[in-house]
Amino acid sequence: MENFKKNAVILIIGLLSFLFTFNGSVFAKEIELKMASWASPKHFAGTAIKNWIKDVNEQGKGKVKISHYPGGQLYGPKDMHKAVAKGIVDMGQALQPRMMSMVPMFHGLYLPFLYDNIDQAAKAYEGESKEILDKAMAKKNLKMIFPIFNDGVQMFSNKKNIQSLEDLKGMRILTTSNIVSKILQKTGAAPDTSVPFTEQYMALKRGLADGNTTTIISGYFRKNYEVCQYITKMDMSFATSPIIINLKKWNSLPADIQAMMIEAGIKQARFSQESSKQWLGKFTQNISQIEGVSVTELSADQRNKIKELSQALWKEWADKNGEDAKRLVRINMN
Repeated sequence: MENFKKNAVILIIGLLSFLFTFNGSVFAKEIELKMASWASPKHFAGTAIKNWIKDVNEQGKGKVKISHYPGGQLYGPKDMHKAVAKGIVDMGQALQPRMMSMVPMFHGLYLPFLYDNIDQAAKAYEGESKEILDKAMAKKNLKMIFPIFNDGVQMFSNKKNIQSLEDLKGMRILTTSNIVSKILQKTGAAPDTSVPFTEQYMALKRGLADGNTTTIISGYFRKNYEVCQYITKMDMSFATSPIIINLKKWNSLPADIQAMMIEAGIKQARFSQESSKQWLGKFTQNISQIEGVSVTELSADQRNKIKELSQALWKEWADKNGEDAKRLVRINMN
């Protein structure tokens, strides 16, 4: 009888030890995260998001599961960052230009002519530069998991290809960026920020402007070349679509899950960076083959002149936004 009791005690201790192994994680409830996005599933951004969710769900099976609401079902680029900050949705695909009023440091990574290529733009999301951005986002209850990179902003015109700053004089250029508007003013152009991007095609078709600024990939799919057949590549800036999460929700996640989500995100950030280059090459070729369309590249000499004009505006932005902003610009100047 005594041996029976002793064995029973040992058995109970063994069971309790099993039950509470890993702080009870054996019986921990799987964490569900709601993720909203708006990218087309045919776009590499949509592929990056889908692959990231797949990786997280597979690696975190039994611990975490992401439920995806794609195609703008819940929110689009205009309001995604607000919804995530408020905790209405756990995670979302935001859009950098839309986030700049909430998190001004995003503007510091989108300053025109700050980078010469997408690889330089990607480095701004690493190291100390990323730390400055993370600090600014935390103040708004946001955390960036990884950025999705896009191709550079170019000049579309219905008048001519831009070969020099002189060619911009007097041209009415539609843009949604106030700082791009100021730079264009310095060249003698007549920029206009009053027309929303979604209405620019019709404004150009009606002859209300001489050109606009957008990316080659966006210009191809939106058929911007129909109203602006002269395209000058000058890589003004590089927008991102950050995958963001509500900071309180992020802080509630176990450290191993956080690390796994970040690691999977780094993989997809690199995928988007390379995909952007490949798509740019493909659609530049496609657009060049359309009858009547001319694609040229602004010379390095002329681009450097615009870059020099831009530097005073980088400083103006940095001075307005404090020491972190000044440091951010200094780190990323090329």
